Amino acid sequence: MKGQSKKWSAGLMAVAVSTTILAGCSSTNTGSNEATNKPANQTSQPATEAPKGDPITLRIELFDRNNTPAGAPPITNNFMTNYIQENFGDPNNIKVEFVTVPRTQEVEKLNVLMAANQAPDLVYTYDTPTVQKYVKDGGLTDLGPILEEFGPNLKTVLGETVLNYGKFDGIQYAIPARRVLLPESTTFIRQDWLDELGLPVPTTTDEFYNTLKAFKEQKPGKSGDKVIPYSNIDPFHNKPLQYSFWEWDKITDVDLYATPDWLQPGNKEAFRFLNKLYNEGLVDPDFPLTMNKDPQKFQKDLINGLVGSGTANTNEPVYQGYLAEVYKADPQAKLVPINPFTTADGKTPKALYPPNGLYLFVPKTSKNAEAVVKYLDWMALPDNFIALQNGTLGKTYELVDGVPQVLDNEEAKQTLYNYPDYAIILNGKLASTTDESLNVAANASDPQHKEFTISSIELGSKDGVIKPSVTTPIQAEIKYATTLKEKTDEIFVKVVTAKPADFDNVYEKEVNDYMKIGGQEVMDEKRQAFEAAK
Repeated sequence: MKGQSKKWSAGLMAVAVSTTILAGCSSTNTGSNEATNKPANQTSQPATEAPKGDPITLRIELFDRNNTPAGAPPITNNFMTNYIQENFGDPNNIKVEFVTVPRTQEVEKLNVLMAANQAPDLVYTYDTPTVQKYVKDGGLTDLGPILEEFGPNLKTVLGETVLNYGKFDGIQYAIPARRVLLPESTTFIRQDWLDELGLPVPTTTDEFYNTLKAFKEQKPGKSGDKVIPYSNIDPFHNKPLQYSFWEWDKITDVDLYATPDWLQPGNKEAFRFLNKLYNEGLVDPDFPLTMNKDPQKFQKDLINGLVGSGTANTNEPVYQGYLAEVYKADPQAKLVPINPFTTADGKTPKALYPPNGLYLFVPKTSKNAEAVVKYLDWMALPDNFIALQNGTLGKTYELVDGVPQVLDNEEAKQTLYNYPDYAIILNGKLASTTDESLNVAANASDPQHKEFTISSIELGSKDGVIKPSVTTPIQAEIKYATTLKEKTDEIFVKVVTAKPADFDNVYEKEVNDYMKIGGQEVMDEKRQAFEAAK
């Protein structure tokens, strides 16, 4: 099954190999109500008297991103947590307690909590091998029967396709969040720097390279000698550049699923190009020290006017608030999304997410699995997820054509900067379960940055690729996941920072080491699982 047309037709790649292989299909929701017609401070739930007796304490994981705006309340005691307590906890005689976990160390901290039987009742991660490990160790609660009894709204919002990603060996051990929008990352550039230097928006890899050289040499804006032409260098955000060098006509579906990126045809040349950028001083020289450790460094450099271009999570500059900070620091600044990384035939392939996001699950040690599912089902009611994503009608958002639009005021900025960490059943803002155009509008709800958001989503989706997924747990991946993740980060730094004359030797040695310490076993088992699923 070779060829490019299936890889990025309409921005998605579908893999039709029975129900055990999942690809980027849209969710099969039916019978749901639109989520756009009621203000968030009204509830569709009937008023009920709180149960008698002592309340139970429901402990819920909460990412600590260390990005609370100055003057804003703490992440464990704010509008979001109070809304949850007053509208879910109090009516159900439940005390909701949030347990913070550093975002940059979430897997490590979660492993410690799970091993010590101290994990909260509701925990989550994006990392599939971590969930598979807990399943293998018998550490998770079967949520299937509880979901059937207490999760009708949740099942409607998520849909069968998304829920299937949480089934392992046919058992619903996790409830995946629904990704409203699938693009992973989008590149952007300082339009005002281009204007200052009389340069066009780069539309090819060569043009992008020449633009970075011009930024380095001419130091536009207020960058001076500290100019960073291209920033946010790490394995995740490198995908658009990386994919543009891959030889897609040589890559089959099983290759895309099972073969490590390091061995994909063309991948070495992608890193040779990134190595060239590094050795010519065109990328952040400090990236080896901050990669996956200090995500704020990139944002601070951008706000301080040092960064000319970068690749970030799609629309992240808007929903994390740092685009507004860039404009506040320099009213002349202008950032625009671009799509510069091109294949030989002019395509711009880049990674798309599968339709599932966070894996939400309940440790077997928890006695509150029923309360967890009730909580997530409560969150699936339109009034509640609209409130958790947009705040209070008239104070932090308004309705425009039935779609929540965030207001440009200080209360909104201090309330909504981390909304995804509370509305955890959704990755991205949801306005409708049936009309995707309304969801794009909902995610472009900041009127100051609507154009940036729409362009970011459009370009982040163009020629997108979703890797196939097999629901069978890969035992080798469970065994070696942590080791291979650490090795991937190590290889990334070593090959990007190698002297050009040493690049080939460093690349070959490091990739060979990767395969010896578990990469080969994972690839072999994934190939077997893929073929068995067919």
